[in-house]
Formats: sequence, C-alpha cells, structure tokens
Amino acid sequence: MRRPACLIRFVLLAFGLLLATACSGHGAGKAAGGGAVTSSPFTAGNQYVVLPQPAGQPAPTGPVVLIEVFSYACPHCADFAPYMDTLRSKLPTDVQVRYMPIVFNQDWMAAGQAFYAARQLGVLARTHDALFKAKREHYPLNSLQDMAAWYARQGVDPQKFLATATNATTMRDMATDQHTEAGWGIDSTPSLVVGRLASDKQDAPFVAQMRSGDFDDFTELQKIGLWMVEHARKNR
Repeated sequence: MRRPACLIRFVLLAFGLLLATACSGHGAGKAAGGGAVTSSPFTAGNQYVVLPQPAGQPAPTGPVVLIEVFSYACPHCADFAPYMDTLRSKLPTDVQVRYMPIVFNQDWMAAGQAFYAARQLGVLARTHDALFKAKREHYPLNSLQDMAAWYARQGVDPQKFLATATNATTMRDMATDQHTEAGWGIDSTPSLVVGRLASDKQDAPFVAQMRSGDFDDFTELQKIGLWMVEHARKNR
C-alpha cells in the first residue's frame, strides 16, 4: 500500500535548482538511464532505478558504498532511522555507509546545515541518530537557532556550531551535494543510493550505480538496499 506523497514544486533559491520533491514513503520510479538488472526480486523503474554511468570512464573498481539521502526535517527519515541502523548492521564489513542531506525547500536549510556542521565538528557519529530521536519526540528543530540549542544539549558550543553551520565549507558542500542529488533524480526521502568508489584510493570519487525507487514500507526499503549492495558486490 503506497503512502501519499506530499509533492511540492519550487525554485531552490540557494542553489538555483528546480526540483519536484516528496517527503514520503516512496520515491520516483522511472529509470534515468540504463536497463533492468537480471535475476532481481525487484523491478527496474519501480523498486530500483539504474543510473547512467559516466561516459568514457572505466567502470569503478573500489569499495561498495551505500548512501542514505535524507533530511533531519523529514519525519519519514526519522521513522526510517532505526531501520537504517538495522540495514547497516546487516551489511558486509567491506561496504561503506555514508549519509547525504538534501534540501528540498528553504525550511529544510537548517537541517542540512546542521549535518555539515556536525561533520566538521567531529560529533556526527554520536548526534545523528539522537537528532532523529529528538525529531520523533517533537523537539523544536525548525531553525538554525533551534538546532544550536539542541546541539548545546549534546555538549557542542552553540556559537561554534552556528559559525560552522554558516561557513564557506558548509555552503560549498551543501551546494555540491544538491547538484549531485539532482543528477541522481532524487525527489523523495528517504532514498538509498548504491555504487562504488572509482578506485581503491581513499579519496577516490563515488560513482553511483543504482538508487531506490518505490517501496511499500521501510522493511521493503531495507531489502531493496541490501539487494542493491549485494548486486554491486557481485558485479565488480
């Protein structure tokens, strides 16, 4: 049973992107490129989308990476957080897990800035799930000042948090990720993206190969994520 999507269309002024967005329990289901993967329990263009590979570049050979595209402002992402933790625990040890916030509208800006600030301040690992828990408990997290007050409860200096959340590194990283997510066709959260690093070098760029599409519930999204990882590991 599909959840209704809260679809909105707007111009993202901060980065000049036009996006059709949905904070929902399912994602867009049409492939941006590539074909169906054989022997799959899921259907290309529905539960997963094959992403086009960069032209003229060799196939990536580095570690498999699973990325969750999310927002702290998205209630569905907060609900998915325990499922994501379970998914992560089931992954092979050689699979990397990353998180990438998305900003669908101005109201989600503070949530995105909070992620980049926490990462720069070295507190992301201990605050990521805790912030989702606060969201589920309806803690006020609507503005950057709300975020600073919450991080202060986690032992982070609020002024340092605010300075980091608005610095040039945060705004650059946010703009870069928004451009990347638009290229993947992300229009709903939570979404999962699987691919490989271009090589075994630690700083090798990530090459996305597949992303999640429609799903009926978070248990199915878990299964889609696991299957995409298994497929990527088998097709090096």
